Amino acid sequence: MRLKHIEVFNAIMLTGSASAAARLLHVSQPAITQALQHAELQLGYALFTRQRNRLVATREAQALYPEVQGLMSQLESVRRLALALGSGADSPLRILIVPSLAVHALPAALQRFRKRHPDMPVSIQTLHTREIVRAIALQEGDVGIVYGSLPHPALHEEVVATGRLVCVSPVATPRADRRQTVALEELLRAPFIRIDERDPLGAMLADQWTRLGLAPRAGITVQTHHIAMVLAEQGFGPAIIDSFTARAGQGDRLHVRTLLPEVPVEVRALLPQGQRSTRPVADFIAAFRAVTADT
Repeated sequence: MRLKHIEVFNAIMLTGSASAAARLLHVSQPAITQALQHAELQLGYALFTRQRNRLVATREAQALYPEVQGLMSQLESVRRLALALGSGADSPLRILIVPSLAVHALPAALQRFRKRHPDMPVSIQTLHTREIVRAIALQEGDVGIVYGSLPHPALHEEVVATGRLVCVSPVATPRADRRQTVALEELLRAPFIRIDERDPLGAMLADQWTRLGLAPRAGITVQTHHIAMVLAEQGFGPAIIDSFTARAGQGDRLHVRTLLPEVPVEVRALLPQGQRSTRPVADFIAAFRAVTADT
């Protein structure tokens, strides 16, 4: 399929008819029909069937569409960058970050960053760690901020800050447990809120209780540390999260205790391997390091 065939295919998938696709692409309906016929001729199979003046995607078209969506997204990025370069505008700093660190630490870091780069455009995406690793390896972002380490030959890692796993629980009464530490073995005696084991910190925690020869009781499992903290605040039980997230939620409703044995938590910056960091990227990492240093 040529690029114009892909654009026509995508437009028809979005609109459901040749006439609507023509309006979307600002071309004539015969041009859309002709491009679709050429595409189907090259492929050797139909992409759409006609039903009551609408074009309905075939099984083959439905299988192709996810890949086409990804390609169209990349084309839009190329167009935006080309437009920015032509107008003399700066390309944005593309930040990829795990959701929990985007809630509190990211805004504080951006405030510092803005003092050095007040007019620079910034693009922010919140993704899970493995998604960020893949995106930075493909150079779809300038810097990724993640928990832990997932070595990849196409990536360079920098440690930004080191915290630890903590237990957060609601402060229900004046006589509530006010200890500053709690043993993992004690927490495992009752259901608690924990991070999915596909997350690096969730896997780290699972490794800890396996080493102790213990197993958790059934409780609530979530994907992000921030959601775990919010559920703990609402009284669904204690949660094991990182100290960076806990810092954002500390108050008179939440009690934070260090988990024993202590489990260190590293925040790392991911960069494309072999590429020298630009000044904005270096300044952003320095800003993030500054706001997380005293956690």
